[in-house]
Formats: sequence, structure tokens, C-alpha cells
Amino acid sequence: MNLPKFDITIIGSGIVGLSIAKSLSNNKYSVLVIEKNNSFGEETSSRNSEVVHSGIFNDIESLKYNFCKEGNDLLYHFCDENQIWYNKCGKLVISKENEEEKFEKFVQSLIQKNIKFDILNENETNKIEPSIISSKSIHIKNSGVVDSHGLMSHLFRISSNSNTHLFNSKMQKIVKYKNGYIVQIQRKNGEIEEFFSKIIINSAGLNSYEVASNIMGNSLNIPSMKFYKGSYFSLSSKWRNKFRKLIYSLPSSEDALGIHISFDSLGRVKLGPDYEPISSDSFDYSVSLKSREKFFESAKQYINDLHIEDLSPDYSGIRPKLFYKSKRSSEFYIKEESKNGYNNFINLIGIDSPGLTSSLKIGEYVKSIISRMNF
Repeated sequence: MNLPKFDITIIGSGIVGLSIAKSLSNNKYSVLVIEKNNSFGEETSSRNSEVVHSGIFNDIESLKYNFCKEGNDLLYHFCDENQIWYNKCGKLVISKENEEEKFEKFVQSLIQKNIKFDILNENETNKIEPSIISSKSIHIKNSGVVDSHGLMSHLFRISSNSNTHLFNSKMQKIVKYKNGYIVQIQRKNGEIEEFFSKIIINSAGLNSYEVASNIMGNSLNIPSMKFYKGSYFSLSSKWRNKFRKLIYSLPSSEDALGIHISFDSLGRVKLGPDYEPISSDSFDYSVSLKSREKFFESAKQYINDLHIEDLSPDYSGIRPKLFYKSKRSSEFYIKEESKNGYNNFINLIGIDSPGLTSSLKIGEYVKSIISRMNF
């Protein structure tokens, strides 16, 4: 077989694919990264809140919780080492007067998780955030925001020093062959190329389930994936630099964190995301002005002196959610599929929030899986 050969192929160069590629840099492996778009991080990785989470909303037994906790430290350290902008501003989880029972239940969950926090009364909350309406709040100090594009740019530069990146390359087919896989891709000009890879890492984001199905067919023993659109509205310039903290409501029973307040390096304030189920047939990233009233009605409950004219459509992102039968999973799916008959094939499916915060830890975790493989 006279095909180009690689030790490892990573499908997808979002924040998780880039973190995996970075973790495998300067090793003995030959690594190829395939991306269907023009550049890295053009989908979910660049269409989120850019929040550095602290694990407060995740189940203590989950990969999400543990990867988020460790990833939080890794991310801040990596940004310090490489002069990537972040603001470890902290997060306020606010509450209304009729949410006392819900508030106490959430406090107990934080104690169980050994998360450091302060409880602020109404006056203390208003002193920090004069524009916020809250009877009580919980202050989480190690949450923040990060320049996600700057982070991905640096990961790409590190990875590119020793790995090969192919953009505008859509995966067509992957077939088991001897001790590895034959991979077929289509380039932008329509040309079909094939190569051999000993290990496949499926980090294709919104297309990860499709990629897994392509390879595993009827052997696919993983949850199904559905998609949810999250839109954002920006606030007018008079709100710039108005908030010192990220503002979140108490978590609901839904696997969504509600319409919250975040900001970027220039102090521009945004509200979102909301939570809208969509078809997987086509992704529409437009934000309708019709949603403005819904955002306003939600936000005015906790922002003083907010007017509907302050809100403008900004951007949206698509989030994958895993389902076991009809029950939604609140966990990442990260697994080497040898038990399903596919040696040296690693699936990463349903990597939603806190995927950004967890990304560097996920890269380390996948590297540890590979170190135990025979190939």
C-alpha cells in the first residue's frame, strides 16, 4: 500500500482538537490535523461566551466537573506563560427573594464540591455591581473570561511547529485496514486524497457523531446527539465597562445556564445564550431581532434601568447535547472504542460547556490514552 502514513490523525481543529494537537507536539508521533473549514475554530469554539468556568454547575462525579476544575488552572497558567489576555474577574450567581430554598440547595452543592465562594447580601452585591438586582448572591472568584481566538491562535502555532494541518479538507470515508485506518478526504478543489493512519481521534465538534457513524456503522454504541442554538444580544455602548463580574442566575432543572451577562477585553457587554432546539439538517447562525423582547424580559429582572433599545442582535452558536434514548446526558463522551471493535479510535462527542475551560485537560487526557496504546 503506497499511501502517505501518519501515526495519528485528529479530525477537527476547534479548541479541543488544537489542545490535543498541542499535547502531542514535540513527541515521536507524526500527527495530521484535518479541518473542513478555512481555518481553525470557526464553529462552536468561536461562538460561545468565552467564559472560564469553575465547575460549579457540573456533577461532582463527572468528567465535566473534574476536567473543568483542572482545566481552569491549566488555562490560566498557559495564558500567563504565553501572554494571552484573560480577566479572572469572578462570577456572581444572583437570586431573587422567592428563591431562598433554591439558593440554599445550590450553596450546599458548592460545599460538597469543595468550591471556594462568598455569600453576599443585597447591599454587598450592589456595592460590587450597582446595576444588578439581587437579594443575595454567591461570589465565585476563579471564574473569568479569556480571548478564545488568541488562545486558539497560540495553540495552533505550537502545534504547527511539529504537526501537519490541512484546512478545507472534508472527511469522506474512514475504513479499518490492518492495524489502522485508511482515511479519504476531499479538498476544496474537489480532489480526493487518501492516507493511512494508525490512530484516529474524532474531535469533529458538531460533526463528531457523523464521523463516528461513518467509521463504526452498526457497531455504534454511543448516545445520539441533538443540537441547540444559543443566540447573544449585545448591550449599547453606555453599558461598556459597567460590570466587574460575570452575572449568572441560579441554575434551572434544564441543562442550560440561562441568559447571563458576560463581556470581552474591551468591556463590551453581551447577554446570552438562550436555548433553542434546532434541526441538524442546516445551521442558521443569524440572530433574529424578534428575540430581543425575550432577552429583554429575562434581563430586566436583574438589570436596573435596562431599556429594550439597549439590546442589539450579536451572534449565535450551536451546542451539541447527548441523549441516551430520551434522557439528556450532562457528560462528555470521551472514549477509546476498542471494546466496540475499533482499536486505536478515540471518540470525543458532545463536548459542550465547559469545553473551552476543559480543553487543555482534555488534550492531556487524550495523550494519556495514546501512551497506553500499542501501535
